[in-house]
Amino acid sequence: MPTTRKYRTILLFGMPGSGKGTQGSVLGQLPGLIHISCGDVFRKIPKYGELGREIVTFTSQGLMVPDELTVRIWERHIQILEMQELLLPEQHTLVLDGLPRNYSQAVTLDRVLDVTQIFHLKINDNEEAKDRLRARALRENRLDDMNDGVIARRLQTYYEETYDTLKFYDSSLIYDVDASQSPLDVLRTIICRLSDMRHLVDATTKQKASVSAP
Repeated sequence: MPTTRKYRTILLFGMPGSGKGTQGSVLGQLPGLIHISCGDVFRKIPKYGELGREIVTFTSQGLMVPDELTVRIWERHIQILEMQELLLPEQHTLVLDGLPRNYSQAVTLDRVLDVTQIFHLKINDNEEAKDRLRARALRENRLDDMNDGVIARRLQTYYEETYDTLKFYDSSLIYDVDASQSPLDVLRTIICRLSDMRHLVDATTKQKASVSAP
């Protein structure tokens, strides 16, 4: 992947069960937005292919997939989308869910991501977050995720890694969203923010044009 190109990007951050996937899927239906869920990309990789075997060497031991392999898989996915002309960098904005997962990935991906906005979906009530995770595990038949120990580890990882990752970015890019609202209200909050950004961009563009005009 060329290192000189930067992809215009919106990041979705939030604890497991906060609705990142739900919001990302809806946003991805809007013109000009391409939603990419890192989890979905991993799940679609054939288990017995070259990359699949690499992943299993870590997941089979209960280990996280290393950052280098994670970024490599994501970059390959982006290349495939471009070759299929499903992603046109000049026209599209990426909506990333689940990446970057930590500070190290944020540093690595900075060479290819032009982050214009970060939506931080927050749930302040831990018990509500746990209930959401249990409901999702049951709905998606991920029964291992219903284990209280697993849920506690997921939330702990969120607090340790996500907040640290956010420190990499300019605080002006981060927009907190109350994810305990209904999904529709969360979406409305995000859309209103994106609409305001569009107005700011339009206003700036017009101002520059008027200044440069003879």
